[in-house]
Amino acid sequence: MGAKRVVFLCVLLSSLIVISSIYSLAAGSVKITSEEVKNYILKGTTGNEIKDKIIGKLRILRTIGAIIAGMSIALAGILMQGYFRNPLADPYLTGVASGASLGVVLYIFTSILFGFGIPHNIWGMIISAYVGSLITMFIVINIARVVKQISTLLICGIMIGSIVYGFATIIIYMADYLEEGSKLSEYFMWGMGSVAGLTTEQIVVISIILIPISILTMIFLSKKLDANLLGEKYAISVGVDIKRLRMELILLSCILTATVVAFTGPIAFVGIMCPILARMLCGTSKHIYVMPVTALLGSLFLIIADILVRPGVVVPESSNVLGLSCPLSIIGAPIAIFIYLKIRKMGI
Repeated sequence: MGAKRVVFLCVLLSSLIVISSIYSLAAGSVKITSEEVKNYILKGTTGNEIKDKIIGKLRILRTIGAIIAGMSIALAGILMQGYFRNPLADPYLTGVASGASLGVVLYIFTSILFGFGIPHNIWGMIISAYVGSLITMFIVINIARVVKQISTLLICGIMIGSIVYGFATIIIYMADYLEEGSKLSEYFMWGMGSVAGLTTEQIVVISIILIPISILTMIFLSKKLDANLLGEKYAISVGVDIKRLRMELILLSCILTATVVAFTGPIAFVGIMCPILARMLCGTSKHIYVMPVTALLGSLFLIIADILVRPGVVVPESSNVLGLSCPLSIIGAPIAIFIYLKIRKMGI
């Protein structure tokens, strides 16, 4: 019965992703009709050269980016929750996403400082994001060894994220005094999360990295996470190498988070919302069921969030651009508060 329910959920969510993706091609300050979208999908053109460019060079890329980024951040969230064995752990609230952001900003700032201009090296940005996320993750892990209450750990994670964000802001401000430094100020919007600036090359790179890792994670870690959920002693009794599992969870969650953050900025609350909702919808905590539903929910949430932040969608005739953190925080923060109050009643 559980498997049938999960298959139904996966088919339903996949259908909603397809529908949302098609609408994503039409939504924005330049309105494109459903008929024009249909013509573009079937014939490769809307009949209007400008609209063809808008769809082909902007909206398709940000839609694909939202699908991949949402899936990856949601899975990173479930891996962190598995590591800490707590539903409040996620890349944004623990500060790991902010650490990745600081790594990218430092990479760009140093390239300006030493006269190389704004870098276009994708791998340099990814590696710097990895380093920043791993350093932050290890800080949070060491705090977790001392702090037993998840509420205190959560507060520490938020404070670490705030400190890191503060440093990133200072670096961006300092860059204004350097030649070409004004270009770094563009990263303020990136710091609020955005898939709007993704290029074809970036989409290809993150697809090559994230899609295989996401699939392999769901296949090979689901049983280990189930065992770990029941406690370390039980996991060891069924043959799980706890130290190796912890290292895998750290590395994979940081890779998934940092690869996304390197190009979209930090994505808020997806990592905490989607695993919780997936468990509720599946009616079980079995990771082989929960993980694919979590990934699909992440993609769906981020597509919808990206549509909502586009100029002229929520506010007609508006030219203002919002970051993804705006709708995601409005939806995700109440969920986080609800979970926090619930576990407080349990004395965790």
